[in-house]
This record gives sequence, C-alpha cells and structure tokens, in this order.
Amino acid sequence: HMGGENAPPLKEIRIWQMKDTVDPRMKFISLAELRERFGEPLGENYRAVYDGQLGTNDLDAIFERCNLDHPPGYTGYSLSISDIVELYDESGSAYHYVDRFGFQQIPFDTPEQDMGLTMSQSL
Repeated sequence: HMGGENAPPLKEIRIWQMKDTVDPRMKFISLAELRERFGEPLGENYRAVYDGQLGTNDLDAIFERCNLDHPPGYTGYSLSISDIVELYDESGSAYHYVDRFGFQQIPFDTPEQDMGLTMSQSL
C-alpha cells in the first residue's frame, strides 16, 4: 500500500474572500499594496466561501483546485489574489494570503460571527 502513515495528516481548509461590501480598491491587490494603503487584512472584510478537505495541504494544489475545479460546497469566485487560504486542525490555524506570486503567511483574525453557523435553525 501507499505507506500513508508517514504522510502528514490532512488539514481542514477554509477559503476566505472579501465581502461584496468591501471597498473594491482593496480587492485583487498584492499584500504589500494592501498593507500600504489599507493596513493588514481584516477578518471583518472577509467571508468564508469554503470549509472542508481537498485531499492536500499543498497551497499550489489548493489554488489550482479552487481555480479550475471548484469542490462541492465552494460558493466563491475562483481563488484569486487577495483571497486567504486557511489551513487548520485542532492545534490551530495558519493563514496564507494569495499574493501576486505564491502565498504569504499572515496574522489574521477571523470574524467570530461567521463561525456560529449551526444547523439548529431547522425547527
């Protein structure tokens, strides 16, 4: 078999994209431009458009998948510059800003209110 016990465990992936209400000049720019003009990326400007596993922790593979072949449950546009890819597990999260070339790991405070989406409203 594939010897998968040596592979690192797959993390969950969350994709964050800027909300429609955000200043359009903040969207689709590099991290350096964003920081220069607006400061750090803020959780309140983003919404989660995907949360799940993609069978990989590799950012380039995630980027490709979210560009060419949107996974089920993906509600955003194709992954683009200024989006944030979050890799997380029980030990915490790492956030990666999609930059002009590759990714930049950033500090990012996710908006708490978006995390409370439970299914208990079905009564």
